[in-house]
Amino acid sequence: MKQAAPNPIVNPAGKLPVGVSNFTELIQGGYTFVDKTLFIKEVLDAGDKVILVTRPRRFGKTVNLNTLRCFLHWPPDHQPDLFEGLAISQVDERYLQERGKRPVLFLTLKDIKAQNWHDAWIALRGLLADLAESCSRDAPADALTQGQQKILHRVIQGEAEPAESQATLAILTKLLTHKHNGFTPWVLIDEYDTPMHAAYQYDYYSHMRGMMRGLLGQCLKDNEDPQQPRAFLHKAVLTGIVRVTKEDIFSDLNNLGTFGVLDDRFASCFGFTGQEVKQLLAQRGLAERFDLVRKTYDGYRFGHDSPVSVYNPWSVMRYVSQPTQDAPLYWVNTSDNHLVHKLLARADAKVKQSLHELLNPDNNNTTTQPVCEYVPLRHVENNAKNLWGLLLASGYVTAASHDRKYGSPDRTVQLRIPNEEVLSLYNGLLDRWLQGANGIGGGDLLDALVAGQVEEFAGRFETFVLESMSYFDKGNHEPERFYHGFVLGMMQHLRDRYIVDSQRESGLGRYDLALEPKDKTKLGFVMEFKSCVRQTDSLWDTAHQALQQIQDKQYHVNLMQRGVKTIIALGLAFKGKQVAVVHQQLSDNNAKISP
Repeated sequence: MKQAAPNPIVNPAGKLPVGVSNFTELIQGGYTFVDKTLFIKEVLDAGDKVILVTRPRRFGKTVNLNTLRCFLHWPPDHQPDLFEGLAISQVDERYLQERGKRPVLFLTLKDIKAQNWHDAWIALRGLLADLAESCSRDAPADALTQGQQKILHRVIQGEAEPAESQATLAILTKLLTHKHNGFTPWVLIDEYDTPMHAAYQYDYYSHMRGMMRGLLGQCLKDNEDPQQPRAFLHKAVLTGIVRVTKEDIFSDLNNLGTFGVLDDRFASCFGFTGQEVKQLLAQRGLAERFDLVRKTYDGYRFGHDSPVSVYNPWSVMRYVSQPTQDAPLYWVNTSDNHLVHKLLARADAKVKQSLHELLNPDNNNTTTQPVCEYVPLRHVENNAKNLWGLLLASGYVTAASHDRKYGSPDRTVQLRIPNEEVLSLYNGLLDRWLQGANGIGGGDLLDALVAGQVEEFAGRFETFVLESMSYFDKGNHEPERFYHGFVLGMMQHLRDRYIVDSQRESGLGRYDLALEPKDKTKLGFVMEFKSCVRQTDSLWDTAHQALQQIQDKQYHVNLMQRGVKTIIALGLAFKGKQVAVVHQQLSDNNAKISP
């Protein structure tokens, strides 16, 4: 077997392919790119009937799938060999025998992200109509049943209802099989989960889930002729960001092989290695910028045992195309991060405390969490392991290490922020949490708090909650946990001056929130949160109950034992958007634990 080409950079002096994902255009347009064509070998070697590969956005999924499409669909009598000299052409001859052997059904769903179901359905219907019209040209008249012909005609005319359209891909695989003398097709679907993300974000998830379950399920599961044992699908490859749970789309699909960021297969096919980045920079006279690029765009890790750190390819290519003395933020600014902002803003105190660990250099910027790899988008907001799974798959954290307990679908993962570019997103997120409505700034109220101006803090905090809570959307369940997380998120801005702790044992119980000053001569704080259970409950009485609990349980003992001289206890009570804050300075006299 021949070895792959040692130099992975193709056409090093060519144009830089910012925004170019079409493989034919890369080759014929004279672009510079990193040779990842061994992705094709990985696909052909895989024994799975249906392959799902997930990676963060802008990590090469579309260009890799387009490369696979060009390789499989290549008609040698009509175009030059686009793969001559590339890595896939230098391995075993049996891979080359797959070229042009079967038809290819290619569908990209990357643009199906409307803000409502009606517009999303119109866009998807048009996409299916174009695909059906293209595949049905020159097809034999007797390839389909009368019922299937009727459905296909309505799809092409843009008249099909969602329930009918769900059969489109299955019908087209049958049509292509007959059209190509019995050779069953490859089905390639790019960004399969984009419609699901948009549907979740804009609240039409149930409509899109039903549509995608039927569209993909009928094509990928039991796609065969009921009159004879003949399948109409050779193999399928899907790419996306997350592994949407089987219950959402791939119900009872037992022939699905999924390969995410924690799996070794395909680990080398996405993103750039340090050696590849060094070559790209050196060939552009930018070798001295390597450390800057590494700090800003490196840090991802794909696979279980791989020690290789991976760079964000989109950001690297953008930087090389327009080099500057600093390293601009490209990846975090390529799309709306509203969903991540919303999920983290609404997260409870446990997630906020883990976020504090992640942002804390004293903790090596890591947090260890149980992570669900199959993300049920419907339940991501109220389940920490689903939220961390989404953040991991989406590239907002990466895995420093991980393991799986026997018999469990979840993994315990040590998570970290990959690089300075992503860190900037979290800092921006914290800044946004402190951007109050109508000019009310959260930074002012924190300044008042740490200065000991608790009355001013209380007044500003009441106004801040009233004016800004709509962004966080308290919901109707577990308001105490929600407000706890809301305040804890705000307090992350003090992490340079304070150790922010939540739900730690102290005295005779667990406090809700404590701020331990790094300079022990400064003020320390202990907070307890309570929500009014009934509308008739007094807001101020509830706040005093929270304050009394701090005193009775002596939550401040640990701070005093660690040398904090002055501690202020705050009881915070909430009723809807109303809040009351009471406080008291604690002394050594009530720092002793009663038996």
